Amino acid sequence: MAMATIDEVDTMRDDRDVDGLIRALDDEDEFVRSQAALSLGTLADQKAREPLERMRREDPSASAREAAATAYKWVVGRLQEIEATREPKTPPTR
Repeated sequence: MAMATIDEVDTMRDDRDVDGLIRALDDEDEFVRSQAALSLGTLADQKAREPLERMRREDPSASAREAAATAYKWVVGRLQEIEATREPKTPPTR
């Protein structure tokens, strides 16, 4: 895979390019993978959950696995918050 740079990862995060960040989880550079994982954690997109889950178990780098585990917790926690704030389906009152 073509290597991304940290700057490219930051740009993807700023652009909310979840798919690009998920692809960067497979980068050759463990720092790029870690940065991509943490960026996905800050975006907390449902699509990132499974790739982060896999990375935290399988990445060859301990620091990248740790970054993925942290990001995974952020994503799951954010999704639980969103779920908790969803009101029962009642029409909005004006």
